[in-house]
Amino acid sequence: MISRARLTAAVALFVVGSLAAAAVAVGPVAAADARLALTDATVTPATPTAGAPMTAETTIRLSAGSDTPLTVEEVAVRDEETGEVLGTATDLGRLSPGETLTVPVAFTVAEPRSYDLRIVAVGTDSDGERTRAARPLTVGVERGRPQVELRTTGLVAGAETPIRAVVSNPTTAPLRGVELRVTNPETGERTRRTVPTLAAGGSATRNFSVRAASPGETSIELTTTYTTAAGVERTATATRTVPVAPLSTDVGVRVQRAQTDDAAQVTGGLSGLLGGGDGGALRPQSGESDGESESLVDVTVTNFGNTPVERIVLAGETTEGETLPSVGRIAVGDALAPGESATVTVDLSTVPAADGVRFVAGYDASDQRAESAAVYDYRVARGDATVTGLDVSVTEDGQVTVDGNLANTGDGEVTSAVVAVSPTEHVRPAYPQRDYFVGTVAGSEFAPFELTARADTANATAVTVRLDYAVGGDRVTDTVQVPLPPADDGDGRDWRTLGIGLAVVVALVVAVALALFVRRSRGR
Repeated sequence: MISRARLTAAVALFVVGSLAAAAVAVGPVAAADARLALTDATVTPATPTAGAPMTAETTIRLSAGSDTPLTVEEVAVRDEETGEVLGTATDLGRLSPGETLTVPVAFTVAEPRSYDLRIVAVGTDSDGERTRAARPLTVGVERGRPQVELRTTGLVAGAETPIRAVVSNPTTAPLRGVELRVTNPETGERTRRTVPTLAAGGSATRNFSVRAASPGETSIELTTTYTTAAGVERTATATRTVPVAPLSTDVGVRVQRAQTDDAAQVTGGLSGLLGGGDGGALRPQSGESDGESESLVDVTVTNFGNTPVERIVLAGETTEGETLPSVGRIAVGDALAPGESATVTVDLSTVPAADGVRFVAGYDASDQRAESAAVYDYRVARGDATVTGLDVSVTEDGQVTVDGNLANTGDGEVTSAVVAVSPTEHVRPAYPQRDYFVGTVAGSEFAPFELTARADTANATAVTVRLDYAVGGDRVTDTVQVPLPPADDGDGRDWRTLGIGLAVVVALVVAVALALFVRRSRGR
């Protein structure tokens, strides 16, 4: 019994051992073991910038202890916060146990900030099993592209409106070849401005002019092209929606008496551009800026509208609309932006007598010529000459002498005054004072003169005196009839002798009476 039991146990042990040996020799293949790891990760450039490509480079290693090769299918860069895949690299090849592979993955981010990233590598072993390895990576991203700001309060429909573009470099390296292009919302035309070099942290301003078709809103597209410090050319485009106001052209003209001596004087710098010749040409205003002079006025042109006006020219007219050549045409300025003013000082001393002066400002606005006007109530101070204090004498041989004063009874100045004897049938100018140059006589003043003539005393009754003078640039001629003294009834010499005799008789009578009076006084 015991031997049989032992035999049974020995057989059982033999069978189990045989099965175990068979299992080791011809049993099923064990599962493959691929050990994948990411040994390092770096980002280039060292200071990545928003909107610019950057590269995350990692090294993949298949452990030497792996018993299967591995096909690397993909390496991806993910944003841990959003889960977004920022960049991938695929079809990277096959790794044998113990081999390494360096994989670069390019990607970009739009916003400058700190990013928590994860690099993930995925591969497949010889049995089709997928293996995965990951490594975290933190990246700080700075502002990279130029920052561009469009400065405008809005556009004006149908008119060229100025806008400003301010471009700044937020990086720590200079940007080269910066080009700004603004697309006109109405025509699609592009206006180009350049900045050769924009230093790190620097800024530059460029001016543009655009036109919108109609009121409401419109979009302005601004494209910036630049070259980085690494020599890479990049382009960024931004769009801004701006309001468009209806066109309003409103230019005002104001005229007042000049008060200070620092008012802008008109020069002839634009005469060659806007006109030439006498009368119609732009002419400079001369004379001193005397705040007390009533002939000097300040004319101010103001742009109250919302669009610039250009080529402003001022002209003078009468209140009836007749041109005043003495004022001429005056260039006020090349252009006036909305809200701007320009002042010129005009001398009206040579303006002829009128009820007022109408100042007309012509200008270009929105491709059209327009004008605005203002009337200045200017009363011209005019001189008026006449003769006073006349003393006329005639000799026996007909020599006539006229002494008198040329009086200015007006409130303006009389200039270039000449007094002369006009020849008539019985009176002729005679040497030595046929005429007399008086010159200038101020208002309410007078100047003496003397004239000589020869008259036919038997027939002449008056001497004709001619007055010739200038007032406000106009020549004035007038004549005055000066009566001759009445003719004597007898010889003037006899009358003088008789007068002397009478005087002697009267003296003798007085002497005798005085002597008698004295004698009687003594007798008493």
